[in-house]
Amino acid sequence: MSIDLTDPAGYRFWIEERVRFADLDALGHVNNNTLGVYFEQGRVAFLGEAFASDLPWTVVVARLVTEFKAELLYPATVRVGMRALRLGNTSATLGSAIFHGDRLIATQEAVSVIVDRHTHRPVPVPGEVRSRLAEHMG
Repeated sequence: MSIDLTDPAGYRFWIEERVRFADLDALGHVNNNTLGVYFEQGRVAFLGEAFASDLPWTVVVARLVTEFKAELLYPATVRVGMRALRLGNTSATLGSAIFHGDRLIATQEAVSVIVDRHTHRPVPVPGEVRSRLAEHMG
């Protein structure tokens, strides 16, 4: 089953990010690395709703696939949509997109792995986290 990351209707979780002048590259558009920061802010906020910060495990990114669709200029405010795509034993694949108004700027898939804070080894996705992420699938 292929999920369309380009459709804003597929996202129930959103954050806003303001484009800063410092986000621009020498050509005057938002640098591709900065879009990665916007995606990261979305992941942090999305996963922050799924679990508390005082737990014995954390989340690390194992894989990122970003597709750049349009340039983004200053000034602007963008929306970052987040959703869960797949839930594995120790990982969750998250889908996200950045929109400026109705215009798609970029999409990203991120494989995030749950790891023990002390051993740095993967651990199973806790049931409560799995349930919360499942609410953002489909």
